[in-house]
Amino acid sequence: MPPRKLLAIKLRALGDTILLTAPIDELKRAYPEAELHVAVPSRWAPLLEGHPAIHRLWTYERHADRGARAKAAIAFALQLRKEGFDCVLNFHASPSSAAIALATGAKVRSIHFHGHRDKNRFSTVTVPGKGVLKPIIERDLDTVRALGVEAPSGRLPHVTITPEEASQAANWLKHQGLGTPLLALSLGASRPTKSWPAERFASLALSWCRSENGSVLVAVGPDDEPSLQAFLTAVDDKIDLRSRIVTERNLPLRRLAAILAQASVFAGNDSGPKHLAVAVGTPTVTMFGPEQPYEWHPYPRDRHPYFFLEDLPCRRDALPGMPPWCGLPVCKDEQHRCMREIGVDAVLSACRQVRK
Repeated sequence: MPPRKLLAIKLRALGDTILLTAPIDELKRAYPEAELHVAVPSRWAPLLEGHPAIHRLWTYERHADRGARAKAAIAFALQLRKEGFDCVLNFHASPSSAAIALATGAKVRSIHFHGHRDKNRFSTVTVPGKGVLKPIIERDLDTVRALGVEAPSGRLPHVTITPEEASQAANWLKHQGLGTPLLALSLGASRPTKSWPAERFASLALSWCRSENGSVLVAVGPDDEPSLQAFLTAVDDKIDLRSRIVTERNLPLRRLAAILAQASVFAGNDSGPKHLAVAVGTPTVTMFGPEQPYEWHPYPRDRHPYFFLEDLPCRRDALPGMPPWCGLPVCKDEQHRCMREIGVDAVLSACRQVRK
């Protein structure tokens, strides 16, 4: 019998939450009559509000303190258990989220630990593709395929913008004096070694304004203040162009999504905003440094090109048989070579080629 009430869990970062939209669509296609509930971190939940496939959205607050986190996980699991789910899927599982999935009491559980050596604990079905290097969306779709669903490859994430949100974004951009073509930039990343230098972003912004007669929006989050200050230092003395470069801190997620949907092109690091730009239909240009793009850039390169310096010997942290990878939070010996050798002119050319 097909499940009547499903729960999809993914308690991870912004980009992971956006990527979840692809398997959500597959679940709704496979089980159109079932109630589909989705549990994600409260910080990112607004992006899934109003999603046509989701019957109910559950939000989870992750606490920094281990004791508080354990109590929150127990309370959350007890809430979910009352719902009587007959099937639960845990995408990109952690030990705590897997325990929550188990505690729901669902008889069918597809719990996918993405680690190449991890076993899928508490899962009642066999998740295909374990130990095989795959793009992140394909690994999430394997969680669905474990239920016997034939989920085709090549799916992309999407976030729907309402007409009202689109109109508000257009008015906001007009009020800011930002005309077309608009280049959207995001300076942040999960760690410093994944970030293209802020001064390079500044050069890119100035070059875009000059060569394309365009404007630039720089959207940053709460952890990006040092990069933002370095960016501002590099552009603030360019009086003739400064009015066409706007920086904005901590935009609400749905407002950011609506603004990115109106941008001509997005350029940034491998980060959540890049995935959000893809999900609202905007072409992207991504700078990769310590990590190989194969897993975290599951997008067609003709519309979403990236830069990545191959065969650098300093990437030494990968498991045997896996692509080269560097886990350093700060690069001292190589002076961040993987990012610094990506030139501004090349990135500008790519932005010109894919802009809409």
